[in-house]
Amino acid sequence: MGYRMYVELKKENKEFEMYPLCITTIEKELVSGGQAIGVFELDKDLIISKTNQRKVMARQVYKDKATLKEVMENYAISQRFQFRVDRSNTVSYALLCMSEDCEWRFKASSINKSELFKVREFIDNHTCPFKDKVHEQRQASSSLIGGMIRPKLTNHKRKYTPKDIIDDVKSDLGVDISYMLAWRAKEKTHVVVDGSHVKSYYTGTFISASTLDGAGHILPLAYGVIDSENDAVWTWFFEQFKIAYGDRKNMCIVSNRNESIIKSVSRVYPHVPHFACIWHLWNNVYKKFKKSHVKLSEIYFSMAKAYTQAEFDSLMEKMEKVDIRVKEYLELVGYEKWARLYAPVNRGWTMTSNIAESINAALVSAREFPIYDFLEEVRKMFGRWNCSNRK
Repeated sequence: MGYRMYVELKKENKEFEMYPLCITTIEKELVSGGQAIGVFELDKDLIISKTNQRKVMARQVYKDKATLKEVMENYAISQRFQFRVDRSNTVSYALLCMSEDCEWRFKASSINKSELFKVREFIDNHTCPFKDKVHEQRQASSSLIGGMIRPKLTNHKRKYTPKDIIDDVKSDLGVDISYMLAWRAKEKTHVVVDGSHVKSYYTGTFISASTLDGAGHILPLAYGVIDSENDAVWTWFFEQFKIAYGDRKNMCIVSNRNESIIKSVSRVYPHVPHFACIWHLWNNVYKKFKKSHVKLSEIYFSMAKAYTQAEFDSLMEKMEKVDIRVKEYLELVGYEKWARLYAPVNRGWTMTSNIAESINAALVSAREFPIYDFLEEVRKMFGRWNCSNRK
């Protein structure tokens, strides 16, 4: 369709502006005279921007690759099959059926290296056995499920547990997902790490990383026993954690002010915010400035949890009047490390490392056991918790 025809149709008030006009000069040179300017062919290929597109066919144009990927994930779920990525980069996206001998294939690529992606080839014919079309869907990703359940989270008072998500996905999509996948769809990506001493004959330190699931229950993520807390051990722990869980959007780590933890997080997760447990930080203030800790306690905790700049500044003025040294100490630590207002990601209610402290408290007696028996007790306890949380 040429530019001249587009203008003539607009003059006749045919509401033709509902069709996007995409002009390119990359493939065709502008020439003098009455020749039309080259345009993307849009006769049947309206640009698709919504991810709830049900019908997929060749020549469709999508606003970007991310939209196309989500549409194909939805399509695979609705058609009860699984695909594998054959090629994926900034200019192309190709899929094949999970079955090696199946003829099903999908190819799309960028239009003139723009964000627009066009379906170039789509053979929607499965020649694989039906047994390959399983109910446990790899295309049912946590991000896809997160988008599906987002409208159900508008009421902040509602408890929407991973079990509820599993039931809703089964009802809406007809597929089964694991508890971990359901948790990841609603996770807060807050990781709390801590260590506590093992008191058996063979001494060591129990370290753990945990978070809260969608219902507010403790969800252990990783744990182990080390000889001592040092830079090398904590770096190894976070490296293994990163292999298992990756680097997630809006992720943050909360811990005490252990120097080895601070160094290791900066090495392994350089772009992930590392927050201080406000209770451990207050204990440091108490040790340094004992004379004024009684008056400052209420001011400090209120300031850490403040939501507005006016409230924070007002409390800081009060703190300065009581003991300016405390103000200077907290400035040196960095407001972004302990104050909710300055946190670069949504810290929510995870202001302390109480999650880890609760785990340590539950293992007080077990820490007297030999290491093998201690780890077996940890495994059993976490198993009981996870089983109970699934109900």
